[in-house]
Amino acid sequence: MSELLYKSLEAGTTALPNIVLQNYVSIGLTDKEMMLVIHLLSFKAEGNLFPTIHELEGRMSVDSQTIIQIMQRLVQHNYLSIEEDVDPKTGVRSEWYCFVPLHKKIVAFLEDAIQQVQQAESDGEIRKSLYTVFEEEFGRPLSPIECENLAMWLDQDGYSEELVIAALREAVMSGKLFFRYIDRILFEWHRNNVRTPHEAREYSMKFRRYQKNNFYQQQMPKAATGDVPPEFPFYNWLEEGSES
Repeated sequence: MSELLYKSLEAGTTALPNIVLQNYVSIGLTDKEMMLVIHLLSFKAEGNLFPTIHELEGRMSVDSQTIIQIMQRLVQHNYLSIEEDVDPKTGVRSEWYCFVPLHKKIVAFLEDAIQQVQQAESDGEIRKSLYTVFEEEFGRPLSPIECENLAMWLDQDGYSEELVIAALREAVMSGKLFFRYIDRILFEWHRNNVRTPHEAREYSMKFRRYQKNNFYQQQMPKAATGDVPPEFPFYNWLEEGSES
């Protein structure tokens, strides 16, 4: 008798990828739902592709009504599907449980997780690149406070890496390579709805044209200058910036 039981235990296994067991909670399955899936796979391994509720109830610790509710949720939320085949010779219809939707959910979850890891790695490379650009322009390693300022511009203020670099270039062109000065540039750009390096270049060009016209207006008599150019409402960071 014992020998027969041992042989029964060794007779077969239910194929279930570990990746499913490792991630079923992450894709929204409960323990009871996963247990029902395992029993469905067990019946499949035995050649029974569409076990009855009574057959499932015989192997589980829940009643038939609970099994029906679990099954309905699995199908409605696209973890399982019920497929139908027709024997071309006899015309007999047969149904079977398909696990492809479950596998697709696992694959989609893993692909999303991989993308998040890749994005985090990419963000790390961008951050590293941004620090490198600043250190090259400053000609020295950045201090811990300066590194913290960079992180705050990106994480807290929400400035893009490209816009921060554009502000750095603006400071270099102005000959005022100070973090406080760059922060003032970014603040004024944000206040005036400048969000991209292209918009920043256009805004700076308008400011410089205004500055140039204003200079000539102050240096020449009004009779010689004609109409006064319209005022350009822009904070003059080129004069107000100071070293931090």
